[in-house]
Formats: sequence, C-alpha cells, structure tokens
Amino acid sequence: MKLSMKNLSVKVVVIALAAGVVAGCSLTKPHEKVAAAKADQAGLSAVESSRFDGTFVAPNAQFAQYRKLLVEQLDLSEVQIRKQTTDKINDTPWELSDADRRYYQERYTEALMNNLIADGRFATSLQAGADVLQVKAKILEIAPLASKDDPQGRPTMMKVYSEGMGTMTLELTLIDSATGDLLAIITDRRDLGRIWEENNRVTNNIQIRLAFNQWLRTLRTELDRLAAK
Repeated sequence: MKLSMKNLSVKVVVIALAAGVVAGCSLTKPHEKVAAAKADQAGLSAVESSRFDGTFVAPNAQFAQYRKLLVEQLDLSEVQIRKQTTDKINDTPWELSDADRRYYQERYTEALMNNLIADGRFATSLQAGADVLQVKAKILEIAPLASKDDPQGRPTMMKVYSEGMGTMTLELTLIDSATGDLLAIITDRRDLGRIWEENNRVTNNIQIRLAFNQWLRTLRTELDRLAAK
C-alpha cells in the first residue's frame, strides 16, 4: 500500500511538472517565437532575466566598446493592426495616418535622446565606426481596444471607454556599425495603459509616449548590464 501511494505521488508530481511545461510553452507570445527563430538562425543566445519579453545576444559581443549610436528612424513600414474586438461599433478602419507615423517616430526619437544620450552615456553619430552601435527599431503590431478616434473610425460626438488603449509590439536590432555584425535582437509587447478611461486621441498619444519612454529606459538598463560583463 505504501508503495502504491508513493507511485501515485510520483505520478502526481510528474503530471504537475508536465502541466507546468505545457503552460510555460503556451505563454510564449508569437513575437517572442519569431525573434527566437531569427536569433537561432543568427547564432544569438537568449539573455536570462531580461526585462524585455525576449533579448538575444551574440556570444562574443563586447558592448563596452560602444560609445556612440547610429540611430535609424523608427520603422513603421510593416506594422500589423490587430483588432481585439469584433462588435459593430469597432468594426471600422484603423489605419495609421501620416500624422500618426510622424508622432510615433518623434516620440521614439525623443525617448531615445532622453534615456541614452542626454546624460552623456552615448553620443550620436552620423557614420559608422569601431565605437558606434547601430540601432534599428521597428513596430511589429498595434492591437487597439477601440475604434480609432477620427472621422473614419467613429462618429465625432461618440465617446468610447476601455481598460487601456490596447497593446503595441516593438523589435529592436543592434548592429556593429563597422562590421555589420548582428549583435542583438530584442522584442517586447507593452500594454498601452491598464485603467478604465476614455479612449481618444489624447489618451492614446499619452500611452504611446509612455510606452516608448519605458522601452528606451529599459534598453539603457540592458545595455549598461551587457557592457558590465
């Protein structure tokens, strides 16, 4: 009887562990899988305890050598819009206008300057060099929680409330500017707010600014940590 109870306990533990593994796999987000596949192909390794959803770095990367940044404009050329609702009110076009794209690019540049350049940790560079790190950023997806606050998205007088504005997913690529070697791939999805409030252009723009600021602040933390190794 004791033996059977022991066997039963072992089985329960094994089942629990298996369930935990399955749950862990199911929690992997699509953008993490895509980044992991790119990283594996490029020979990059996952960084443990990253503050991003996924950080993958070249084994021999020497981040301490970089003192300047060659920064490209935020890439919005292939952003996917994923609607999270299917009701008729929200079943309207949700597209980035030229003004939206400029706003996103300006907020990204502003956040980068404030978090990586302003205190002198890095300087900007317009050309490649041995101490120049090239930074590329790309918005992969925007998943709004409501119709867009513009004439195509909703009636002028309509007010919409939501728990946050949705989510936005970013991919960062770090490259040695002198050699062209891929040093890191970083991916992360952020909630654009988590409280119930009116969903309009003003609140959306505030959350976009906050998201970029948090991403670039976290990038600074990750770069400092990698440089210290």
